[in-house]
This record gives sequence, structure tokens and C-alpha cells, in this order.
Amino acid sequence: MRLYYFLIFSCLLLSCKTQSEVKQKTAFNDDFNNRYDAHWYAENHTFGNNLAHFSENNAKVKDGYVVLELNDKKNKEKDYTAAELRTKKMFLYGRFEAKLKASDALGCITAFFLYRPNAAHNTEIDFEISGKSPKVITLNHWVDRRSHDKEIPLSFDTTKDFHTYVIHWKPNLIEWEIDGKIIHRTTTAVPDKPMQVIFNLWPTKSVSWAGSIKQAKLPTFAYIDLFKYTPYKK
Repeated sequence: MRLYYFLIFSCLLLSCKTQSEVKQKTAFNDDFNNRYDAHWYAENHTFGNNLAHFSENNAKVKDGYVVLELNDKKNKEKDYTAAELRTKKMFLYGRFEAKLKASDALGCITAFFLYRPNAAHNTEIDFEISGKSPKVITLNHWVDRRSHDKEIPLSFDTTKDFHTYVIHWKPNLIEWEIDGKIIHRTTTAVPDKPMQVIFNLWPTKSVSWAGSIKQAKLPTFAYIDLFKYTPYKK
């Protein structure tokens, strides 16, 4: 994520649920046909750049999808309520595939990423989509205070249909793939500690990045159709 996003998650580190170092060592698929709570939990927290508070009530399974909702209901100290889903277990290397459709609302970020909670340094690998630029994907990865964000133009609108997003995380290599095509790879600043898989939908304070949430049509939704994990093999 962008440079200021390190500050965003400094608050999140203090508020998220404590995760053990129990790692997922076998492959699994989740099609979310009936429930999500076998492998995931919905968060209840916020962070500095987030205009909303995440609520368990805003993540639901409907018609075979996980539906993440963002609405204008006040929640604790925030004017909006949003949604975040996290894996119960941690992962170290592998292929992470998600089929999702992003929100088209201004001011909103739809994200699929890997993240290490309670880390001494910010540690993550990201896909992010802003409602302002639905034909652009923001990629990033962190192991410290330095952002490595990169914006990639796309030939399609991420909010109009489902697309398949894949993170290939290997020792000393990250590759980002969309619909079967590798769009970026790096061997710089590759995380080497276990991380959670996270999906979220939230309104950012950064108007330049996503537009103004005050101009958004709410409620708005992001949809997750499928998640697959395949462990890394040497």
C-alpha cells in the first residue's frame, strides 16, 4: 500500500485479534456457498485513515458469495460501517487465489492482501482497487517502513464483473496475477514471516486516491466468490 498506509495499520496492530502461529500447511478451497466461519472471522476494529468501523454484521454469505457491505450507519466513533474478513490461520508461502468483484463507490477501497498482525515492522502483500479508478490495480508489499506501491492499468472494469486475482508468494519472489496473466513480479523486500489472508471494503480519507465518500452511493458492496490456497513446494 502507499507510504501513509504504514500509519494506518499501526492502529490496527493494537486492535486486531491476537493470532497464534498456527500455520495452514495443506491446500484448501472455500466457495462460500453456505458459510465463511470455518476458515475466517469478521473483524471489529478501525484504524486512522479509515472513515468507518469494521463490523461483523457487514460480512455475510448470500447466494454463494461473501458480501462485504459499507454503509453510512454511524458505528462507535466513525460515521460509516464497513467490513473485513480474516483467516483464522497464518500462511507461509504459496499460491493465494481469490475471485472477487470490487465496489464501484467513490471513496472506497476493495482489498485482497496478506498481512502479518502484531509485527515489529509492517509486513504485507496487496491487491487494492479504488472506487475512483476501477480500471487500475494498486499493488504493494512491505517488510518495513518503506512502501513499494505500483499502479497497473487494466483493460477491464474491476467493478463490473468477477475477476481472478492471484498472489504467488515464494522465498525471495512475489508475483501478482490477474485472470491468468502475471502483471508484476519482484524479488525486493519479500516478506518471510507467516501472514493472514484478508479481504476488506472501507472508505479512505484519501480523496486523491479513491475520491470522496461523501459523493458515494451507499450502501455499496464487494463480493468474494472463491478463495483457494496451495502451499509452496520447492
